[in-house]
Amino acid sequence: MLSQTTPFTLILSFFLSAGTTLAEQARPDPTLRPTLENTYQAWHNAMVSKDFARWEEVTAFSRQMEIRNIIISQKLPFPETFFADPLEAPTLTGLIGLGVLSTGQTATSTYFGKADFGGTPKDGPIDNLIVLHFLREDGIWKFDRLRVVKTGNDSELLLQIRNADFSFLLGEEFQPTPQLPPVPQPVKAPDLIAEAWVDASGYKVNIVVNGYETGTFSNVKTAELILGGVRQGNNQITITTESMGDVSGGVPKVEVAIYAADTPETEATRVFHYKPALPDAQITQSFVAE
Repeated sequence: MLSQTTPFTLILSFFLSAGTTLAEQARPDPTLRPTLENTYQAWHNAMVSKDFARWEEVTAFSRQMEIRNIIISQKLPFPETFFADPLEAPTLTGLIGLGVLSTGQTATSTYFGKADFGGTPKDGPIDNLIVLHFLREDGIWKFDRLRVVKTGNDSELLLQIRNADFSFLLGEEFQPTPQLPPVPQPVKAPDLIAEAWVDASGYKVNIVVNGYETGTFSNVKTAELILGGVRQGNNQITITTESMGDVSGGVPKVEVAIYAADTPETEATRVFHYKPALPDAQITQSFVAE
């Protein structure tokens, strides 16, 4: 049985796909906060009212396509599945605004407090850092995604917040992306839903299936939905690997397996397996799914 990707989790984006190490490109811009908050409020209202037309107006187009592709790749209806997700869009009510960073085309606005996503533990929401990401498309700011940075028991960080010392916002997790992301090509409903199971221990591994990028994985073991699924019959995969040098935590290894099923509930079958003794820099292979 394949695991299922929750559409709203994409918005939360705990697995950010476009982080940046170019913190120096972003600058504080507190004058931008009212505009960004109005954009987020419009997005929140569209989510609550399930107003798809309004949601399209205020959501970055690249994010719209990413969400659509993930839902379609699971043979689920779009946008019905997206709006049926039990997780709620949190409001900014009661949250403390810490700072806005902007490159001019991308921006983040960071808050601290108890954001309520619904379905919270019995003790209620807990304090976290909430990072809202925005993109400027055709001169208009659009909401992109939301990230939660858990504070846990980090007493030093909590002391900084109480003392209005927000220097930690220079950290990578609070930075806007350095540039507008490319817009993904739309996928069609697949013959078979598919996942890639990846072991990239000590390596950086990029996977492309039938022309659609599955993702880049660095020193991690994980499973990822394959956008566009796989076709019944011939398919093509390209795997690019790059050694990350000495990485603690075990023997360097690359292993990629693709599992496919007619629905998320049916038993999946392995249709591709790559486990070299020493991975090539890049390989392209064909495989058959039935």
